[in-house]
Amino acid sequence: MDIGSFVGRYYIDPIVYNEGYNAVNTLTYAIILGISLFAILKLMAFLKLKVDERLIMATSPFIILGASLRNLEDVHLLSPPLSYMFITPLVYVLAFLITLLALLVCLYLERSGMIGDYSKPFFWAGIAGIILVFAALLLTQPISVWWAPIVVVSLAFTFTGAIYLLVRHFKIGFLTMPMNVAILGAHMFDASSTFTAIDIVGGFAEKHVVPVFFIGMFNTAFIMYALKLAVFIPVVYLIERYFVEEKDLYYVLKFVLLVLGFGPGIRNTLELVFVHS
Repeated sequence: MDIGSFVGRYYIDPIVYNEGYNAVNTLTYAIILGISLFAILKLMAFLKLKVDERLIMATSPFIILGASLRNLEDVHLLSPPLSYMFITPLVYVLAFLITLLALLVCLYLERSGMIGDYSKPFFWAGIAGIILVFAALLLTQPISVWWAPIVVVSLAFTFTGAIYLLVRHFKIGFLTMPMNVAILGAHMFDASSTFTAIDIVGGFAEKHVVPVFFIGMFNTAFIMYALKLAVFIPVVYLIERYFVEEKDLYYVLKFVLLVLGFGPGIRNTLELVFVHS
C-alpha cells in the first residue's frame, strides 16, 4: 500500500464516508491532541491569559456549541465539501477556531477599555451560538425520540450522585473536588448517551475503537460506565498528583477531560432527538 492509499484508507475515507474511527487514526488523533495541549498553553501565554476556573466556566458553552455543530451534518443540513468540516475530528478544529475568534474579540474589547471583563461576553457569545444551532435544528428537523434527553440526564445524574456518595464515604478526597465531580458527570453523561442509544433506543452503533471492542465482548453498552471509571479515576488522580503545581496545564487537562465527556455525550443525545427514525 502506497502513502496515498494509506492516507485515503485510514484518514480521508472515514471523514468522507463518515465511517468513524480505526486504530490508526485513533492513535494519530491522540498524538495530535497531546501536541495541541502544549500549543494551547503557548497560545495562552502569548495572549497573557491566565488559565483558571473562570476561563473554563466562560468557555463551557462552547463545548455544547462544538458538539451540536456535529449534528448539523448528522441531519444533512450541509452538503459536501462543507459538511466534511462538521465531521469528527475536523469539527473539533472548527469549534476551536470559533472559540478562539470569540475569545480574541472579547479580549480586545477588555484590553481596549470597552468592557470590564472579557469572560462575561465570551460566555454569552457561546450561548448565542448554541441558540442559533438549536434553532436551526428545531426549525428544520422533526423531533424523534423526544424522551431521550430525560433518560440520559437521569442516568447520568444517578450514576454521578451514587459515585459521589461512595467516594465521600470512603474519603477519596480528590474525587469530591467540584471540577472533578463535573468531569465525572461529563463522562457519566457520555456513557449514558451511548447506553441509551444502543441498548434502550436501538439502531445505533459505537464508532470508537476501544468501546466497540468491549461492547461487542459484553454485548451491552452498559459496560461504558465501567470503562469510563477505569479511565477517569486514574487520569484525574495523576492530574492531581503530578500537575497541580503547573496551574495552566492543570486546568487545560481538566478542560480537555470535560470536552471528551460532554462533547460526544451531547452529540449522541441530539442525534437521538433529531436523527433516529
